Amino acid sequence: MSAGTIEDVFGPGGPIARALPQFEARAGQVQMAQLIERGILEGVHTVVEAGTGVGKSLAYLVPAIRSGKKVVLSTGTIALQEQLVAKDIPLVQRALGVPLRVSLLKGRNHYLCKAKLARMRADRLVPPSRAMQDVWTWAERTQTGDRAELAFVPPSEEWEQLDADADDCVGEFCEQFRDCFFFQKRDEAKYADLVVVNHALFFLDLAMGGGLLPPYDVAVLDEAHQCERWATDALTATLSRAVVTRTLRKVHRTYALPPHYEQEIDAGVRALESALARVPGDRYPLGANDDAHPALDELRRGFYALENWLHANWQSGLRRPAQNDAEAERRRDLALRATAGLALTVDRALDTGDGTIAWVERGERDGRYAVNAAPHDIAEFLRGALFERVPSVVLTSATLTTAPRDFGYLCRSLGLERAEELAAPSPFDYAAQARLYVAPPEVNPKAKDFAARAAPLIEEVLDRTRGRAFVLFTAHARLREVYALLRERLAFPVRLQGELPRAHLLAWFRSTPNAVLFATGTFWEGIDVVGDALSCVVIDRLPFPSPGDPLVQARMRALEARGQDGFEAYMIPAATVRLKQGFGRLIRSTADRGVVALLDGRAASTRYGATILAALPPATRIARLDELDGFLD
Repeated sequence: MSAGTIEDVFGPGGPIARALPQFEARAGQVQMAQLIERGILEGVHTVVEAGTGVGKSLAYLVPAIRSGKKVVLSTGTIALQEQLVAKDIPLVQRALGVPLRVSLLKGRNHYLCKAKLARMRADRLVPPSRAMQDVWTWAERTQTGDRAELAFVPPSEEWEQLDADADDCVGEFCEQFRDCFFFQKRDEAKYADLVVVNHALFFLDLAMGGGLLPPYDVAVLDEAHQCERWATDALTATLSRAVVTRTLRKVHRTYALPPHYEQEIDAGVRALESALARVPGDRYPLGANDDAHPALDELRRGFYALENWLHANWQSGLRRPAQNDAEAERRRDLALRATAGLALTVDRALDTGDGTIAWVERGERDGRYAVNAAPHDIAEFLRGALFERVPSVVLTSATLTTAPRDFGYLCRSLGLERAEELAAPSPFDYAAQARLYVAPPEVNPKAKDFAARAAPLIEEVLDRTRGRAFVLFTAHARLREVYALLRERLAFPVRLQGELPRAHLLAWFRSTPNAVLFATGTFWEGIDVVGDALSCVVIDRLPFPSPGDPLVQARMRALEARGQDGFEAYMIPAATVRLKQGFGRLIRSTADRGVVALLDGRAASTRYGATILAALPPATRIARLDELDGFLD
């Protein structure tokens, strides 16, 4: 461990201040770092809500690096991973002056497979597309094989032919094994002191029982409010045309399958999609569709028939001769694992027990239906796979509490029974820097005339803030409805989410004076726009989870079976955390000023609305929009 105390490290004239010009010590940052260091040393878990501006990255990096222990740091996005590796971790390492081996590890499908590339180039004189030509050119010079180096996003079906996916990998039997980009990264991570991953990979490793990440002593989970969602995703089995097609494509690259097997499975997929479409709605419980069960049974028989063929033809059916029996067995096992996974998904969907929920979901992009099966409660899984196995887990985010210093919702949902807790307040003066406007009670998102009532309020607040706003919605349909009412009336540059890729929209917003962005989904969190460019955040409604969502229904039923009120114990806390995330887009520095306008009159007229508002940062509440006059000058 580095010499000195946490106060010394963060204090005036300390190593962080010397390494970071204009650094200002913050009490919340020091308290957070002290608690995390104590938790790592004593082998206990810590939960920290670090308000915006606390500087949580440095607050967990300093004790993690000082500990000398093997640390895995997981973040919500790959972009944040790369920021930590390129900026924050080097800064702390320089400040502390300690040797440190760092590895940024991504999922296998992010890396180029040299063996696949060699086979493709041997089979083709020219690339099959312009995108593949660019990939081939890049492959000749890349030192990492990480597709993030590409200046474009290759089509998924084309990149799949070249990625290092496990379903195609024969490991040590591959002629390129010693030079494999993925295995080089895995070996690097094995010997690293600090391994940086994203939540998708972290929770997939837990779901698989390990093997993707090296053993570690400490896990730091940034943006921990997302953990329940990512853990559920990792434990969700999906059956769809895309999944089946991708699996068959992988098997077909290894084996010369008789055509009728693929034809039978394709017929089964068509029958399933037809059955799923007979029930209206984009998301509904599988149990609501009696026609789906026979179609799933038919599809399962097709998967079993394919498995039987593989068992019987695992040597003679190979497209390319194996070097030896061990390699042939490895290829057989990969193919059987892939096809058995499809049959197991059908089993889970049809034979759900008390802890599993199966539902149907329609894809936003392709409009096709898929069947999903997952545990509706991941607390028991995380308790055994993470909190009882890893000596010290750090959970942190700007939005973890649902009331002052109340971490109960987070801990219950994740299965964390004992932890040291801290709510580190933001250093920002919200009373001076921010205003909160709540629409009057008659503006109700459940009313048919909501869009007609909300549009004039949005227009007025944007006129008073001179644009410079995010207008955020909880549903795409409402987004489009209100946008259609306002797009010709606003005197500011306006964009709608989906018109450009997300990164390009953000670049447009930051560079365009008085810009207004109408958005939903991903723009509620993880967006950092500092300064006058963002002076207003409009939120259409209290962001309750959809009551028609099968997972939400299952979680509420489970709570009610234990004698709890589902609305109080689940819906209100979930809406609180989500609203805090939306609010958090506004004030990003001590110089920022702005207004949050919540257009849901229920927040002003109901007890639960008051509970949710009380959890927000302490902005000055205003009753009329004309109270903004002069505030932003």
